[in-house]
Amino acid sequence: MNKFHFSRIKKIQQFILQKKIDCFLILNPTNRYYLSGFELKDVQYNESAGFLIITSNDFFLFTDPRYIEEAKDIFSDNIFIYSGDKFKFIIDILKNRLNIKKIGFEYNFFNYEFFINLNKNFELIPFKNVVENLRKIKDEIEVEHIKKSNQLVYEVFKILPKYFKVGQTEKEIAWFIEKFFKEHGARENAFSPIVAFGKNAAKPHASPSDKKLSFNDVVLIDIGCRFLDYCSDQTRTFWFGDNPSSEFLKNLELVKEAQRKAIEFIKPGVKIKDAYLLVKDFFRKYGVDNYFTHALGHGIGLDTHEIPGINFTNEDLFETGMVITVEPGLYYPEWGGIRWEHMILVTKNGVEIL
Repeated sequence: MNKFHFSRIKKIQQFILQKKIDCFLILNPTNRYYLSGFELKDVQYNESAGFLIITSNDFFLFTDPRYIEEAKDIFSDNIFIYSGDKFKFIIDILKNRLNIKKIGFEYNFFNYEFFINLNKNFELIPFKNVVENLRKIKDEIEVEHIKKSNQLVYEVFKILPKYFKVGQTEKEIAWFIEKFFKEHGARENAFSPIVAFGKNAAKPHASPSDKKLSFNDVVLIDIGCRFLDYCSDQTRTFWFGDNPSSEFLKNLELVKEAQRKAIEFIKPGVKIKDAYLLVKDFFRKYGVDNYFTHALGHGIGLDTHEIPGINFTNEDLFETGMVITVEPGLYYPEWGGIRWEHMILVTKNGVEIL
């Protein structure tokens, strides 16, 4: 663990004191990693690598025998290894070793198995976005890692127009992108690449198919990688050919202008939903607002989608240190769609495009 982890845990300990609970239980693997450096991901969705218990003056890792060495690399002590009757062991430690009575837990990451076992023995109190509200503000190291992750995406977008060929499938281009990321040091994709030709580009989260690329057609590509643990996420929409349609050119210009207006508008203290409404109103002036069907963007960091969501319900304010995407799009089932996405850092004076 480093100084950043200790500083983050200290903030959770202050929260514990304020809320007058005995401990906070961290099951979310990304939050676990953010606070301790232990295992960014679980092996699979229903198999946890472990969890943290944070008290007002200490913190502990609970894990199973597969992760003993990884745990020792990070925690000098305060490691509890469970096996066999896992919950009997956990409950005994919490009640008899740590004297826990009130447990705070993550509102949106607490499975039923934990609930039925712990609810019999402890008072369980839900809290929403405790760690996530720390994660939404990036420190200088996090920003640097995000920039490096993003740089790989820029490199891909530079070479893709020359790589496109008639007859290539969406799957083939997606595989080319995945290989590029791996060969240039990325740990993995931040998410499965979105590669969509023609009408498929009208699906905001299209999955690559065997559809072949035709000359004079739309190519929408939304990609990101995980580099130094942090995610990138950008979208570009290309015209493959020498005769772009008037619909494509008109809508491309509208999407780019909407993004420009939003980026100029965003700064600390501005209400988040107002950035979305600005874009929606801009599209409404041109009669295309019904074709903008998703949020304007989202926070990004250790996860591809983090808070804040840039949508019409978010009453929160933009804050210095947020890293978000700005990705307006217009989608037409008759011929395709256009999305243009940048990642930006909210600074004290406005924003920086990353």
